[in-house]
Amino acid sequence: MTAFESEREHYRIVYAAGAGPTFAGGGLERDVIDLCESGLRYHAAAGETPAVGDEVDGVVRLRRGGELRVLGTVIRVAGREVALKLLAGVPLRVVLDEQRYLRDRQRGSAR
Repeated sequence: MTAFESEREHYRIVYAAGAGPTFAGGGLERDVIDLCESGLRYHAAAGETPAVGDEVDGVVRLRRGGELRVLGTVIRVAGREVALKLLAGVPLRVVLDEQRYLRDRQRGSAR
């Protein structure tokens, strides 16, 4: 674990490719890379060019069902990866439910 990771305020779920939720907004659907109470990272859609400081809103669609309305500001863009600081965040209950869902899914595929 790096010093940066140990300083995080919230637990972050990092998704395997294709296993995470999607982030929809502005007519585009994107794969979520990771998610926590105060932020998320996603792969920008083809042709999408977000800039640091842009305000972004949309819906996170969870694989286990359900949706979350989110509002955030772009704080970092690295290649196609876009990091948002959420103004309207993700409830801790949702993060914990996601972790449980992923763990259960992993256990089921290991059988």
